[in-house]
Amino acid sequence: MSKVAVGSKDGVNITEHFGKAQEFLIYEVNQTGDYQLLETRRNDFHSLDKHTNRVNILAELLSDVDVVLVSQIGPEAVSILQEKGIKAIPLSVSIDKALKGYAKRGKLLENPFPFSITQSQHGHGHHRNKPDGGCS
Repeated sequence: MSKVAVGSKDGVNITEHFGKAQEFLIYEVNQTGDYQLLETRRNDFHSLDKHTNRVNILAELLSDVDVVLVSQIGPEAVSILQEKGIKAIPLSVSIDKALKGYAKRGKLLENPFPFSITQSQHGHGHHRNKPDGGCS
């Protein structure tokens, strides 16, 4: 079984940017494809000024999960989560599809990034590069 944190506004789709998510839905997922919502964790740290502090606090809030599913995430957040042994995966699909796919594979993806999360050519590091080289 794995614990998966999902950034979602509507509880149906993965919609939230990691650093801006107001809450994370925490699911337990098993190999049969079954999953259940365990809890909702509120992000009450939006008042912090420093981005790095927010990312560190969110990483601590989610320190017991195996995977974080969000619509977008910057390279700094990915690095901080990886240091804690947490995979961060940007997806924009339904929660149901993502969790069933995760259960079916046992791991969501061996290489969690089908594109590179690097400093973009535009000079800001909070974009994920698409396979074609453009920023999303």
